Amino acid sequence: MTDLELFRTLAREPYQAKGEKAIWLQICDRLQLAYENGVLAPGIKLPGEVHLAEVFQVSRITIRRALSKLQQEGHLHARKGVGIFVRQRPERYEVESNMRFADGFKVARDRVTTETLNLMRGDVSFEGGVALALPTGSQVIKLLRRRILDGEPIYLTAKEFPAARFPDFEAVYNETGSVTEVYKAHGVTRYERAETRISGGFATARQADGLNLSPRTPVLEVVAINCDPTGTPIEYNAGCWPLSSVEIVFPGAAPIKA
Repeated sequence: MTDLELFRTLAREPYQAKGEKAIWLQICDRLQLAYENGVLAPGIKLPGEVHLAEVFQVSRITIRRALSKLQQEGHLHARKGVGIFVRQRPERYEVESNMRFADGFKVARDRVTTETLNLMRGDVSFEGGVALALPTGSQVIKLLRRRILDGEPIYLTAKEFPAARFPDFEAVYNETGSVTEVYKAHGVTRYERAETRISGGFATARQADGLNLSPRTPVLEVVAINCDPTGTPIEYNAGCWPLSSVEIVFPGAAPIKA
C-alpha cells in the first residue's frame, strides 16, 4: 500500500454531521488514531496539502488546520522545504544521579548522536548564577547542543559551567565532544545529579527551531544541577524535550517483583 492509498483508506469513513464535530477535527482524530495505532509509521512523509485535500474531499484550509493541531501536539513535524513527517514514538529515558545522558536512553547507542550548536564564554545567566552559586557577572562556559535520535532532533539543552573551574573546557571538548571527559581532565572523576526539576510548557521560538517543532508545541522542560563529590555545583543544565517524544522514568532502588 502506498502512502496515498493509506490516506485514502483513512478518508473512506463518512463524516459526522458538521453540527456534531467540525470536519477538520474529525480528520485530525482519524490521523491521530492512525498514529497511536501504528498505522502511520514513524518517519513517513505525508502527501502534500493538495493531495490530502483531494483525498479527504475538503479544502486545503481544512487540511491545514488538522495538520497544524497534530504538529502542535507533537505527533507530526515539518521540515522546511521538505514536507511534514510522522514523529517517532516516545522512547524511555531513565534519570539517575550519576548517569550520563547517553546511558539514560534505553535505545541502541548508535541511534543517538550529538550536535553542538554553540560553544562560547560569557556572563552567567540569572538562573545559572543561582544554580552555580556564582555572583552576577561571573564568567561561564555556555554550551548549546541537541541530541538526534534516528535523524530527528529529540532534545535541546543549554548548559553553563563555571569558567574558573574548567579553564581548558573548549580544548578538551573540541577534541572529545564529551562533557564527562572535560570533567575528568579537570580532576572531576565522579559527579552527582544534585537536583532535577521537570515542568510542562510550550516551545519557544528557539526551542521550536532547534527541535523542528511548530511554535507553542507542548514540551517537557528539564532543569538539572550537577555537583562534584564535595557538593560544589559544576553544571547548570536547561533542557527541552518534545512532549510526545519521551517517557521519563525515575528508577527506584528496589526491583519490582514479578
